[in-house]
Amino acid sequence: MNDFALIKNVFSDLVSSRRVPHAVLVEGATAEKRQIAAKYLSMYAVCSSNNCPCGECKNCIKAKGMGHSDIYTPKLSGKTNIISVEAVRELIKDASIIPNEADTKVFILYDVDRCMPEISQNAFLKILEEPPQSTLFILTAESSKKLLSTILSRVQIFTLKNEKADDEQTDALALEIVEGILSSSEKKLLLATAKLNNRVVFKDTINAVNEYLRQGLSYSVGNKTDNETAKSIAKKLTKSRIIGLIELSSKAAIRADRNVNMALLTTWLCGEYRRISWQR
Repeated sequence: MNDFALIKNVFSDLVSSRRVPHAVLVEGATAEKRQIAAKYLSMYAVCSSNNCPCGECKNCIKAKGMGHSDIYTPKLSGKTNIISVEAVRELIKDASIIPNEADTKVFILYDVDRCMPEISQNAFLKILEEPPQSTLFILTAESSKKLLSTILSRVQIFTLKNEKADDEQTDALALEIVEGILSSSEKKLLLATAKLNNRVVFKDTINAVNEYLRQGLSYSVGNKTDNETAKSIAKKLTKSRIIGLIELSSKAAIRADRNVNMALLTTWLCGEYRRISWQR
Protein backbone atom coordinates (compact mmCIF):
# COMPACT_ATOMS: atom_id res chain seq x y z
CA MET A 1 0.00 0.00 0.00
CA ASN A 2 1.47 3.41 -0.97
CA ASP A 3 1.76 6.39 1.37
CA PHE A 4 -1.26 8.17 -0.09
CA ALA A 5 -3.48 5.11 0.41
CA LEU A 6 -2.30 4.79 4.00
CA ILE A 7 -3.08 8.45 4.70
CA LYS A 8 -6.48 8.04 3.05
CA ASN A 9 -7.35 5.25 5.47
CA VAL A 10 -6.45 7.44 8.45
CA PHE A 11 -9.22 9.85 7.48
CA SER A 12 -11.66 7.33 5.95
CA ASP A 13 -14.20 7.32 8.79
CA LEU A 14 -14.08 11.10 9.08
CA VAL A 15 -14.59 11.62 5.36
CA SER A 16 -17.27 8.93 4.95
CA SER A 17 -19.39 10.68 7.59
CA ARG A 18 -18.60 14.09 6.05
CA ARG A 19 -17.61 15.48 9.44
CA VAL A 20 -14.42 17.30 8.42
CA PRO A 21 -14.20 20.32 10.79
CA HIS A 22 -13.12 23.85 9.91
CA ALA A 23 -9.62 23.31 11.30
CA VAL A 24 -7.40 20.21 11.44
CA LEU A 25 -3.95 19.62 12.89
CA VAL A 26 -1.91 16.70 11.56
CA GLU A 27 1.02 15.79 13.79
CA GLY A 28 3.63 13.04 14.02
CA ALA A 29 5.40 10.80 11.48
CA THR A 30 7.68 12.55 8.99
CA ALA A 31 7.30 15.96 7.33
CA GLU A 32 6.69 14.16 4.04
CA LYS A 33 3.86 12.07 5.50
CA ARG A 34 2.30 15.17 7.04
CA GLN A 35 2.41 16.90 3.66
CA ILE A 36 0.71 13.90 2.04
CA ALA A 37 -2.01 14.05 4.70
CA ALA A 38 -2.51 17.78 4.13
CA LYS A 39 -2.72 17.25 0.38
CA TYR A 40 -5.31 14.51 0.84
CA LEU A 41 -7.52 16.73 3.01
CA SER A 42 -7.17 19.64 0.58
CA MET A 43 -8.32 17.35 -2.25
CA TYR A 44 -11.30 16.30 -0.16
CA ALA A 45 -12.26 19.94 0.44
CA VAL A 46 -12.22 21.00 -3.22
CA CYS A 47 -13.31 17.75 -4.93
CA SER A 48 -16.33 18.15 -7.21
CA SER A 49 -17.31 14.46 -7.08
CA ASN A 50 -19.77 12.83 -4.69
CA ASN A 51 -17.03 10.33 -3.81
CA CYS A 52 -14.56 12.72 -2.17
CA PRO A 53 -11.74 12.84 -2.91
CA CYS A 54 -12.06 11.09 -6.25
CA GLY A 55 -8.53 12.00 -7.35
CA GLU A 56 -9.72 12.33 -10.94
CA CYS A 57 -11.78 15.51 -11.22
CA LYS A 58 -10.24 18.83 -12.31
CA ASN A 59 -10.17 20.14 -8.74
CA CYS A 60 -8.48 17.02 -7.33
CA ILE A 61 -5.84 17.01 -10.06
CA LYS A 62 -5.04 20.68 -9.41
CA ALA A 63 -4.96 20.11 -5.65
CA LYS A 64 -2.66 17.11 -6.01
CA GLY A 65 -0.28 19.25 -8.08
CA MET A 66 -0.59 22.12 -5.58
CA GLY A 67 -1.88 24.36 -8.37
CA HIS A 68 -5.42 25.04 -7.19
CA SER A 69 -6.45 28.69 -6.86
CA ASP A 70 -8.48 27.96 -3.71
CA ILE A 71 -5.61 26.30 -1.84
CA TYR A 72 -3.36 28.84 -0.15
CA THR A 73 -0.09 28.43 1.76
CA PRO A 74 1.37 31.48 3.52
CA LYS A 75 4.89 32.49 2.55
CA LEU A 76 7.68 32.14 5.09
CA SER A 77 9.77 35.19 5.91
CA GLY A 78 12.93 36.18 7.74
CA LYS A 79 16.18 34.33 8.23
CA THR A 80 14.45 31.66 10.30
CA ASN A 81 11.62 31.10 7.79
CA ILE A 82 8.62 31.88 9.98
CA ILE A 83 4.96 32.59 9.35
CA SER A 84 4.90 36.24 10.35
CA VAL A 85 2.01 38.22 11.81
CA GLU A 86 1.81 40.04 8.48
CA ALA A 87 1.41 36.70 6.67
CA VAL A 88 -1.37 35.70 9.08
CA ARG A 89 -3.16 39.01 8.50
CA GLU A 90 -2.92 38.45 4.74
CA LEU A 91 -4.35 34.96 5.25
CA ILE A 92 -7.27 36.35 7.28
CA LYS A 93 -7.96 38.92 4.57
CA ASP A 94 -7.90 36.26 1.85
CA ALA A 95 -10.21 33.97 3.85
CA SER A 96 -12.98 36.57 3.61
CA ILE A 97 -13.02 36.24 -0.20
CA ILE A 98 -15.29 33.54 -1.64
CA PRO A 99 -13.65 30.56 -3.41
CA ASN A 100 -12.90 30.84 -7.13
CA GLU A 101 -13.25 27.27 -8.43
CA ALA A 102 -14.38 25.04 -5.56
CA ASP A 103 -16.97 25.27 -2.81
CA THR A 104 -14.30 25.53 -0.13
CA LYS A 105 -11.17 27.60 0.32
CA VAL A 106 -8.26 25.74 1.94
CA PHE A 107 -5.35 27.18 3.92
CA ILE A 108 -2.39 24.88 4.62
CA LEU A 109 0.14 25.92 7.27
CA TYR A 110 3.09 23.52 7.37
CA ASP A 111 5.24 22.81 10.45
CA VAL A 112 3.53 25.40 12.63
CA ASP A 113 5.35 24.16 15.72
CA ARG A 114 8.59 25.29 14.10
CA CYS A 115 7.51 28.13 11.80
CA MET A 116 4.75 29.87 13.75
CA PRO A 117 5.94 31.91 16.77
CA GLU A 118 3.56 32.65 19.62
CA ILE A 119 2.75 36.14 18.37
CA SER A 120 1.65 34.70 15.00
CA GLN A 121 -0.35 31.97 16.72
CA ASN A 122 -2.24 34.61 18.68
CA ALA A 123 -2.99 36.49 15.47
CA PHE A 124 -4.17 33.28 13.81
CA LEU A 125 -6.38 32.47 16.80
CA LYS A 126 -8.75 35.28 15.82
CA ILE A 127 -9.87 33.55 12.64
CA LEU A 128 -10.09 30.14 14.35
CA GLU A 129 -12.52 31.63 16.87
CA GLU A 130 -14.83 32.91 14.13
CA PRO A 131 -13.95 31.01 10.94
CA PRO A 132 -15.55 32.14 7.68
CA GLN A 133 -17.96 29.74 6.02
CA SER A 134 -16.59 27.37 3.38
CA THR A 135 -13.02 27.40 4.70
CA LEU A 136 -10.74 24.63 5.91
CA PHE A 137 -7.53 25.29 7.81
CA ILE A 138 -4.97 22.47 7.73
CA LEU A 139 -2.02 22.71 10.10
CA THR A 140 0.88 20.28 10.33
CA ALA A 141 3.39 19.86 13.14
CA GLU A 142 5.91 17.34 14.36
CA SER A 143 4.35 17.74 17.80
CA SER A 144 1.34 19.69 19.03
CA LYS A 145 3.04 20.32 22.39
CA LYS A 146 4.67 23.53 21.14
CA LEU A 147 1.36 25.13 20.18
CA LEU A 148 -0.83 27.32 22.34
CA SER A 149 -3.60 25.51 24.18
CA THR A 150 -6.08 28.01 22.75
CA ILE A 151 -5.08 26.89 19.25
CA LEU A 152 -5.31 23.19 20.15
CA SER A 153 -8.80 23.62 21.61
CA ARG A 154 -10.06 24.85 18.25
CA VAL A 155 -8.60 22.21 15.94
CA GLN A 156 -9.21 18.51 15.49
CA ILE A 157 -5.93 16.67 15.99
CA PHE A 158 -4.82 13.62 14.01
CA THR A 159 -1.64 11.84 14.99
CA LEU A 160 0.28 9.90 12.35
CA LYS A 161 2.40 7.12 13.82
CA ASN A 162 5.83 6.26 12.52
CA GLU A 163 6.16 3.00 10.59
CA LYS A 164 8.36 1.26 13.15
CA ALA A 165 5.86 1.91 15.93
CA ASP A 166 3.03 0.74 13.69
CA ASP A 167 4.86 -2.51 12.87
CA GLU A 168 5.56 -3.26 16.52
CA GLN A 169 1.97 -2.54 17.60
CA THR A 170 0.54 -4.55 14.73
CA ASP A 171 2.70 -7.57 15.55
CA ALA A 172 1.84 -7.34 19.26
CA LEU A 173 -1.90 -7.23 18.54
CA ALA A 174 -1.64 -10.07 16.00
CA LEU A 175 0.13 -12.20 18.59
CA GLU A 176 -2.56 -11.35 21.13
CA ILE A 177 -5.26 -12.52 18.71
CA VAL A 178 -3.41 -15.75 17.93
CA GLU A 179 -3.09 -16.44 21.66
CA GLY A 180 -6.83 -15.75 21.97
CA ILE A 181 -7.56 -18.25 19.21
CA LEU A 182 -5.51 -20.89 21.01
CA SER A 183 -6.86 -20.06 24.47
CA SER A 184 -9.65 -21.95 26.20
CA SER A 185 -11.02 -18.59 27.30
CA GLU A 186 -13.34 -16.92 24.79
CA LYS A 187 -12.93 -13.62 26.64
CA LYS A 188 -9.25 -13.37 25.69
CA LEU A 189 -10.04 -13.52 21.97
CA LEU A 190 -12.97 -11.14 22.35
CA LEU A 191 -10.82 -8.52 24.08
CA ALA A 192 -8.08 -8.84 21.49
CA THR A 193 -10.32 -8.55 18.42
CA ALA A 194 -12.13 -5.57 19.98
CA LYS A 195 -8.94 -3.56 19.38
CA LEU A 196 -9.42 -3.86 15.62
CA ASN A 197 -11.20 -0.52 15.65
CA ASN A 198 -10.48 0.85 12.18
CA ARG A 199 -9.83 -0.50 8.69
CA VAL A 200 -6.09 0.15 8.66
CA VAL A 201 -5.49 -1.58 11.99
CA PHE A 202 -7.89 -4.38 11.03
CA LYS A 203 -6.24 -5.24 7.71
CA ASP A 204 -2.63 -4.89 8.88
CA THR A 205 -3.27 -6.98 11.99
CA ILE A 206 -5.23 -9.71 10.19
CA ASN A 207 -2.46 -10.03 7.61
CA ALA A 208 0.02 -10.43 10.48
CA VAL A 209 -2.24 -13.07 12.09
CA ASN A 210 -2.22 -14.96 8.80
CA GLU A 211 1.56 -14.89 8.72
CA TYR A 212 1.65 -16.58 12.15
CA LEU A 213 -0.90 -19.13 10.96
CA ARG A 214 1.13 -19.90 7.82
CA GLN A 215 4.23 -20.43 9.92
CA GLY A 216 2.23 -22.81 12.11
CA LEU A 217 0.99 -24.69 9.07
CA SER A 218 4.53 -24.93 7.71
CA TYR A 219 5.78 -26.37 11.01
CA SER A 220 2.91 -28.87 11.12
CA VAL A 221 4.01 -30.41 7.81
CA GLY A 222 7.60 -30.91 8.95
CA ASN A 223 9.40 -27.62 8.26
CA LYS A 224 11.67 -26.51 11.09
CA THR A 225 11.25 -23.20 12.91
CA ASP A 226 12.41 -21.47 16.08
CA ASN A 227 9.15 -19.55 16.33
CA GLU A 228 7.42 -20.69 19.52
CA THR A 229 4.07 -19.26 18.43
CA ALA A 230 4.18 -21.33 15.24
CA LYS A 231 4.94 -24.41 17.32
CA SER A 232 1.98 -23.70 19.61
CA ILE A 233 -0.34 -23.30 16.63
CA ALA A 234 0.78 -26.64 15.14
CA LYS A 235 0.45 -28.35 18.53
CA LYS A 236 -3.07 -27.13 19.36
CA LEU A 237 -4.70 -27.01 15.91
CA THR A 238 -5.08 -29.54 13.13
CA LYS A 239 -3.86 -28.65 9.64
CA SER A 240 -7.44 -28.37 8.37
CA ARG A 241 -8.31 -25.90 11.12
CA ILE A 242 -5.22 -23.79 10.44
CA ILE A 243 -6.13 -23.68 6.75
CA GLY A 244 -9.69 -22.72 7.68
CA LEU A 245 -8.43 -19.86 9.86
CA ILE A 246 -6.14 -18.60 7.07
CA GLU A 247 -9.03 -18.61 4.59
CA LEU A 248 -11.25 -16.83 7.12
CA SER A 249 -8.66 -14.10 7.72
CA SER A 250 -8.25 -13.53 3.99
CA LYS A 251 -12.02 -13.26 3.57
CA ALA A 252 -12.23 -10.78 6.47
CA ALA A 253 -9.52 -8.56 4.94
CA ILE A 254 -11.52 -8.40 1.69
CA ARG A 255 -14.71 -7.51 3.55
CA ALA A 256 -12.88 -4.65 5.32
CA ASP A 257 -12.41 -2.98 1.92
CA ARG A 258 -16.16 -2.95 1.26
CA ASN A 259 -17.00 -0.16 3.69
CA VAL A 260 -18.82 -2.52 6.08
CA ASN A 261 -19.55 -1.69 9.69
CA MET A 262 -16.26 -2.40 11.49
CA ALA A 263 -17.90 -3.34 14.80
CA LEU A 264 -20.07 -5.95 13.10
CA LEU A 265 -17.13 -7.25 11.06
CA THR A 266 -14.97 -7.62 14.16
CA THR A 267 -17.74 -9.41 16.07
CA TRP A 268 -18.29 -11.78 13.14
CA LEU A 269 -14.57 -12.48 12.84
CA CYS A 270 -14.22 -13.27 16.55
CA GLY A 271 -17.13 -15.73 16.39
CA GLU A 272 -15.77 -17.44 13.27
CA TYR A 273 -12.25 -17.70 14.72
CA ARG A 274 -13.78 -19.35 17.76
CA ARG A 275 -16.01 -21.66 15.73
CA ILE A 276 -13.18 -22.96 13.52
CA SER A 277 -10.60 -23.36 16.27
CA TRP A 278 -12.98 -25.19 18.62
CA GLN A 279 -15.30 -27.02 16.24
CA ARG A 280 -15.80 -30.70 16.96
